[in-house]
Amino acid sequence: MKSFMPIPKRLLPHDINVRVPDGKGGFNEPVTVRHVAVQMAQSVCDDEHRSAAAGSGTVFLDAMNSDGAFDVPAGSRVELQGHSYYVTESAKFETVQGQVHHWELSIR
Repeated sequence: MKSFMPIPKRLLPHDINVRVPDGKGGFNEPVTVRHVAVQMAQSVCDDEHRSAAAGSGTVFLDAMNSDGAFDVPAGSRVELQGHSYYVTESAKFETVQGQVHHWELSIR
């Protein structure tokens, strides 16, 4: 059977810091994951003082080409380009053989 090719590093231009919940109401020290892809989106905000929310997006971590990649749990914090985001959902995508191909983190 043909396995899926990893996401090429040229498509993984970002680095992030991930802070996993420590189980005591705080977060562990940040772990750097290099070579990820981040796709951000912006939406309208209900706040009369702002026209748009800070943004949300998806972070793609490749199992082979994202250095330091791991199964990031929902509830973690992701720091990217000076901004901190909350991981609202974490999805793991596996090949037919059951190997992890990549993870997708929904952030806001």
